[in-house]
Amino acid sequence: MKKKWILNKKSSTVRRAVLAAVCVVCALSISACGKKDNRNENKDPITGADQSQTNESGSAENGSEGSSEGGSDTANGDHSEFDAMIGDETTDPNSIINYINTNIAGAAVSDVKRFFTGLLSFGDDIRNIDFTGLEDSRQYMPEDMIAFMDLMRLEGDTPSMVMSDEENRKVINMTLSEMLERARLFEQHLEKYPNEVSSEAAARLYEEIATNAISGGYDKTGGIEHYYKGDSNDTIDQKALQYYQQFADANPDSNLGQIVREYINVLQTNDFKINDSMEEFYRGLKGRFDVSNLTTNGNNAGQSNGTGTAGTGNGNTGTENGNTETSSVENSSTDTSNVESANSTNANNTAEK
Repeated sequence: MKKKWILNKKSSTVRRAVLAAVCVVCALSISACGKKDNRNENKDPITGADQSQTNESGSAENGSEGSSEGGSDTANGDHSEFDAMIGDETTDPNSIINYINTNIAGAAVSDVKRFFTGLLSFGDDIRNIDFTGLEDSRQYMPEDMIAFMDLMRLEGDTPSMVMSDEENRKVINMTLSEMLERARLFEQHLEKYPNEVSSEAAARLYEEIATNAISGGYDKTGGIEHYYKGDSNDTIDQKALQYYQQFADANPDSNLGQIVREYINVLQTNDFKINDSMEEFYRGLKGRFDVSNLTTNGNNAGQSNGTGTAGTGNGNTGTENGNTETSSVENSSTDTSNVESANSTNANNTAEK
């Protein structure tokens, strides 16, 4: 009996020991759990503020910014070398064209625009640029530049204005009808592409050629005689009338056609004499050929540009950066007959084409 009691006592002691051990383990577990929850994870070490949301948003922002910056760098590229070439007036235009040919294939749209804006603004006379060098890049060029390049190729083959060694200035190089048709091609380019990369350069060439076609390059102050003069220096050859009439009839709705028709009235009203009224008409030409006026009805005849000089058609305007495209690269002269000039110095320039 005593032995049985001793065994029961030992068993009770063991149970109490096991229970105590279990309690200790539970207490340690609870303590550990409490310590884990209280750890300073994602908290500012000084303020204790929760940084998890800030860090996540910061990571997202940084990722976004990095992606954006990377895309921008890739899209825009580094073309500082091109900018340096454009800024150096001694640069050979062919070097600019070579740079474009080398870089245009992988360039962003904005950079392609940058290339051609720089090229068309380079130098004193855009006719000095050989656009045939861009043929290999044609597939990467915007539509207006392709059309403009075709027009400049035409201007390169048969320049409307050329440098005269004898007179040390640019002089008319085409018959009257050819000059009018060439100006019309530039005008058509502006009508189709009024706000593109080539528009500004095209507008300047359009203005130059159209002004010379009407004023004959006349500049009283500079002592430059009318290219289409008649038997005397103060008259215009009446044979010119038929060519102005043909052009006006063929292009009744164009800005140039309407201005030419007004000029016909001025010629007839003043009996083809270069007088104050005629000179006033010439002075008003420049502003009326501006690209912004291409869709108007040309009702500003006789407008003065305030220059106070008799002629705006001086061939020296050829130093402007003009480019005009025309989707047509043909010179559609309706008549290649020459309006003869009595002045022997101009006779060689009016050779029939």
